Amino acid sequence: MKKKKKDRIVTVDMYHQYAEIDEMYSSRPREVKLNIPSNLRMLCAILEVEVEKLLNDFIWMLSYSHHDSATSKQRKIAKKFFLCCRFGQPFYTKKQIMQMFNELKSQRKIDETVGTIDYKDRELFWKNKHMYMQYWFKRWFEMNRHKGDVSILEEY
Repeated sequence: MKKKKKDRIVTVDMYHQYAEIDEMYSSRPREVKLNIPSNLRMLCAILEVEVEKLLNDFIWMLSYSHHDSATSKQRKIAKKFFLCCRFGQPFYTKKQIMQMFNELKSQRKIDETVGTIDYKDRELFWKNKHMYMQYWFKRWFEMNRHKGDVSILEEY
């Protein structure tokens, strides 16, 4: 009598590559050489604020990334400064840039809910977030101005 062969079920996570964000899309340290105006250096010395801290805080506030001490008002002002300087224009309209910021803000709101979900769901959440952020970048990157390869992100 032949033994019946049992089918073995193997689960495959088809989204495993999104468990960690692709290196190209991740935050990373970067050395930047800047000419700091003397007025800013003197002001920072008087107020005992390091220029690096000032710039770092502004960068995190503007990007709607995790920054515990940033208030909604501070983020709005950073965004307003960015828009007043007309960065990204004429490639994108002011309305489109506002939409980009609103989408980053929405993503941040969603990120703030992570603490309330269990481990398995949290893993799925982060995979989804990483997939979405890659999609978000590519969609805006290719919308009006770029027809090239998204690997240009490595230069920024």
